[in-house]
Amino acid sequence: MKNLLIFISFFFVQFLFAQEIVPKLDRSSIKIGEPINYEVKVELTDGDKIIFPTISDTLTYHIEVLGQKLDTIKKDGKAEIIQQLQLTGFDAGKFNIPSLTILKNGKKLLTKQIEIEIQDIAVDTTQNAIFPIKPVMEEEYSMRDYWNKYWLYGIVALLLFIIAIVLIVLYIRGKSSNLKGKKYATPYDEAKASLKALDAKKYLKRDEQKEYYTQLSFIVRRYLGRVYNFSALEILSDDLVKFISEKPDILPEDIQQLKQFLFDADLVKFAKQQFENPINETHRNWVDGFVERIKPLEIPEKEEAKTDVVTGEKYKQFNNN
Repeated sequence: MKNLLIFISFFFVQFLFAQEIVPKLDRSSIKIGEPINYEVKVELTDGDKIIFPTISDTLTYHIEVLGQKLDTIKKDGKAEIIQQLQLTGFDAGKFNIPSLTILKNGKKLLTKQIEIEIQDIAVDTTQNAIFPIKPVMEEEYSMRDYWNKYWLYGIVALLLFIIAIVLIVLYIRGKSSNLKGKKYATPYDEAKASLKALDAKKYLKRDEQKEYYTQLSFIVRRYLGRVYNFSALEILSDDLVKFISEKPDILPEDIQQLKQFLFDADLVKFAKQQFENPINETHRNWVDGFVERIKPLEIPEKEEAKTDVVTGEKYKQFNNN
């Protein structure tokens, strides 16, 4: 018990004789995040040994240390050691800067606790209103920028345009040439060429009778229309036979054969009729002979010549369209 009383008395005496130092603040109130300067001065004489506490980056949970510096100042024959701390806080409220223990020649010097106030920052919502996110602004391009970026595409497009123009010109010229050639072809020349082209397609060998009779009847109708200058492609088969039967230069057997040919062609085209090869050959041979028999003679330049001087046959006018 006696030892305990001695131990308590020793610390009481030490506390009683500990010198309290009043630190200095440049201000007592700051905004959140603002720095505040904290300064402690200790007088120094020759031979004094002074030890300041080691301070980390925080003093308390609410007070942080931004920087620290230790300096010695001599003035009027006196010397002082000054410890400077730059402090701040990020929580609003009133907080105490704790006492710091400084040892001078083995004796403790305590700094006085100082209260500081950290004020919240007022936000002006009228000036800092939240607005909708603005769309991404497009970068303005100059003609040079477009050229640097798309020059290759431009050259390719130009080449394609030139090729297209050339192809169109060639197509128009070819079309005009074909039309010009057809304009001066006689009905006979056109019919013979069409029959030759039809034979080359070999529809009958592939059992494509519908396509064969469609084209063969077209050749006959167009030939008659051009020779006798009427719309043979647009009238019914019966009307066509009736019209042709009134022509004095057509043989009666050709009229009967034409009637049978058109009837059989309609059966194949519309009723899916299929004929044996002998019938097909008969129709094909008749068409070839029919074209020869009603072939228009070339009209002489002299207007007074009405009939051929050798055969006595009258010339037939024909439509070149």
